Amino acid sequence: MRIDQLFVAVFLASLLGFGGLGSLPVLRGQLTAAGVAPDTLILQSLAVGNISPGPNGLYLVVIGYFTHGTVGALVAFAAVLLPPMLVLVLERVRSRLVHNRRFHAVLQSLSLMVIALLTVSSGSLAVHATTGWLTGALVAAGTALLLARVPSLVGVLLAVGLGFFLT
Repeated sequence: MRIDQLFVAVFLASLLGFGGLGSLPVLRGQLTAAGVAPDTLILQSLAVGNISPGPNGLYLVVIGYFTHGTVGALVAFAAVLLPPMLVLVLERVRSRLVHNRRFHAVLQSLSLMVIALLTVSSGSLAVHATTGWLTGALVAAGTALLLARVPSLVGVLLAVGLGFFLT
């Protein structure tokens, strides 16, 4: 993957992802198109991003670091910062369209599309992460904790504790 492809992939993921892990489907598609096996890279980046303090989207910067080192992390950081700057422009447009029924319908359709894409991508990552009965149980437990809105750090600490206990 070239550095310009990294920038475009992270920029599009940050631009089209609506918070947290909503960028996963876009990022996965961009990495696949660039010839990179996305699942292992994304799983490792999510692990580092989730144990790091800060927003959930930090895993995008970690992907830059894993693919191109410090320069890749800086490029990914720049790509992550650009879309929020565009929000200022888009907010002006939204304020003019907020009363339009079609605009509301478009927003609802986009929300449903993001949920569907995130479900498919998350399922693919879960299947890739499951290598045996123990990892399958951990994926199921992690999914249950996520649905129960337990903080990610609690899930990571439980997994580490279980790993120490079982080895």
